[in-house]
Amino acid sequence: MQPVPPREAPPAKFENDRISGSSQVALGFLDALERWAATDTSRSAPALQTALFGWLRAAQAAQPTLALVHQLAARAFEVSSAGVARGASPVELRRAIAESCAAERADLAAQQDAVAKTAVELVTERESWIATLSASGAVTQALLLAHQLGRAPRALVSESRPLFEGRDLARTLGAAGLPAWLVVDAALPMLLSAARMVWLGADAITDRGVINKVGSYALALSAREHSVPVYVLAARRKFLPSATAALQIAELDPGDVWREPPPNVRPRNVCFELVPFELVRGVVVEDAVLGGSEARTVALDRPLPDELARA
Repeated sequence: MQPVPPREAPPAKFENDRISGSSQVALGFLDALERWAATDTSRSAPALQTALFGWLRAAQAAQPTLALVHQLAARAFEVSSAGVARGASPVELRRAIAESCAAERADLAAQQDAVAKTAVELVTERESWIATLSASGAVTQALLLAHQLGRAPRALVSESRPLFEGRDLARTLGAAGLPAWLVVDAALPMLLSAARMVWLGADAITDRGVINKVGSYALALSAREHSVPVYVLAARRKFLPSATAALQIAELDPGDVWREPPPNVRPRNVCFELVPFELVRGVVVEDAVLGGSEARTVALDRPLPDELARA
C-alpha cells in the first residue's frame, strides 16, 4: 500500500486539526505525547503520572468527538499506572511512554490497512461509483487500494463545508489516477442514485450509532431512499460506549462558517452528528463487516477508565 500523500500545509497541532481524518489526528496526538514525555521534568513517577493525567485530559477536551484520542489517552494512562505500580523511575516511565507511542503508530497503520483490505472485498464490480464525504483516512486508503488492485472505482465526493476537506480527498484520488467527481454538499444526495455504495469514515462508533462529519445523516437517509447500501469504515479502536461523558459532539468555531456576520446573525458550526445503525448496512472493521447489533456490543465492551471517561 502506497502512503497517502500529505497535505501541502498540514495543521501544526493536533488540538486544532479540524480537516484531517481521525487517524491522522491520532498520529498528531502521539507525536505531541512523545514530545511531552521528552520534555517532562518530573522528579518521581507519581508526579509524572499526575502531570500526564492533566495533559491527557486537555487533549481529550481539545478533540472530544474523536474516539481514537480518548482510547489512546487511556492507553497512555494505563502505561503510566503500570509504571508507578512497579516502582519505575521517571526516566523509565518516560521511556515506556515513548515506546508505547511507537507501538501505537504501528498498530494504527496496521489496523487501517486491514480495514481497507476488508472494505475492498465489497467492491465486486469494476468502475463502481462509491460516494463519500469529508476526508476519512480509512476511506481514502480503501479507495486507493481498490484502484491498485484493478477494481477501477470512481469516487463521488462532496466538498465538506465549511473547511472543504473533501477537496483534499478528491485531489489525492485524482493524483493517483482514480476518477473523482467533486460536488457541493447539497448535491450529493441528489446524485447518489449513480453510486453502488456509500463509504463513510467515523469519528466514533457508539452503541447508539456512528458519529461522523455533518452531512452523513442526510447522505444515509438519501441512500436508503435510493437503495444504496451505507458502510462505515472504522478500526475497533474507534468504538466507545455512548454513555462516555468525555465523548461529546463538539460545536466548532462559528467563524469557519461566517467570519464577520451582520447584526442579529449568529453562525453555528455544527460539525458532527450521529447516524443511527438503522441507516447503516455494516461497519467495516479489521477482519469483518459488523451489523448494528454486533457494533453495539463491541462499543459497550470498550469503556474508558473512569478517570478519563468523565466530562
